[in-house]
Amino acid sequence: MLGAVDIFPDYFLNPPATEPAARKKQLRIRNAIIIGMGGSASAGDVVLDRVRDEIRIPALIHREPRIPSWMKSDTLCIAISYSGNTIETLTAFRAARKRKVHLIGVGNGGELSELCQQYDAEYFKVKEALAPRAALGQMIVATSNALASVGLVKSTSAVFPVAGRRLRQLRSSLRKESPQDRNPAKRFAMQLLGRFPVIYSLQRMGSVARRFKNQLAENSKIMSKYDLVPESCHNEVEAWRDRGENELPVLIRDREESAFERSAIQAFSQTIRSGFSSTPLEVRMRGTERLTRLLEPIFFFDYVSVYLAILRGIDPTPVTRISEYKKRIEA
Repeated sequence: MLGAVDIFPDYFLNPPATEPAARKKQLRIRNAIIIGMGGSASAGDVVLDRVRDEIRIPALIHREPRIPSWMKSDTLCIAISYSGNTIETLTAFRAARKRKVHLIGVGNGGELSELCQQYDAEYFKVKEALAPRAALGQMIVATSNALASVGLVKSTSAVFPVAGRRLRQLRSSLRKESPQDRNPAKRFAMQLLGRFPVIYSLQRMGSVARRFKNQLAENSKIMSKYDLVPESCHNEVEAWRDRGENELPVLIRDREESAFERSAIQAFSQTIRSGFSSTPLEVRMRGTERLTRLLEPIFFFDYVSVYLAILRGIDPTPVTRISEYKKRIEA
């Protein structure tokens, strides 16, 4: 798993580019839905957080087999499943077909690829990876290209290499060869050891917070949760009182925050500290471009989750509970 994290930047350095086809530009698309589960859905989260100021139609991530009633022929439906065999995604994809929506698939093969061939739907195939959560880089690129192929966003050919070069620079200080005194990911993992992380971010950084929560579960094998600011300022902040020493708040910051956002996060942090003994941990990376501001903390937290597993004496790679669930649901 450490090797899988190490190569994350490489998928962005020379990504396959997809230019919008002339015939696809004529498609009448009024809304878009990205269907997926687990690590595959995380790619959709990142993509929509990146293009939130660019895309001009409503677009959302859908994480269940039952599709919404508003999906019609003017809907773009992108199903993302690394394995191609995720039962919830396949069920929703088949239902979407009956609505005569515009279909696209993203993954490494499996039944989803077969359905796309059967439905005459475009399919973006990604390279093989150690596990779905380790395929995040190529799934982000492929899902972005799927949106670009129908003209909903600009070509990504110039965007990803910039992020890839920044991640490659960051990698030298995070990989296992870097000693703890010069490795912020190792030190961060030490601070999480034996704690229950409670992760907060702005909504536009929600893909980072959810990904970290998922990686703590799949790699570190620990429970955690995430929520959004300023929403948590109006409810969850009330619960930070007379707490034990187990919970540890983690604030994921964005380099570009408005004056109000900075004030809200500062007030939230100060309020937590007033009723709790632990000082929230803050993470804010140096990237300036929108995609880099998302990928840098994801890359950092991926390392953290693996180092925390190592500290706990656990192999981060197997996911036996997920495999057990899949066997049960298929049965």
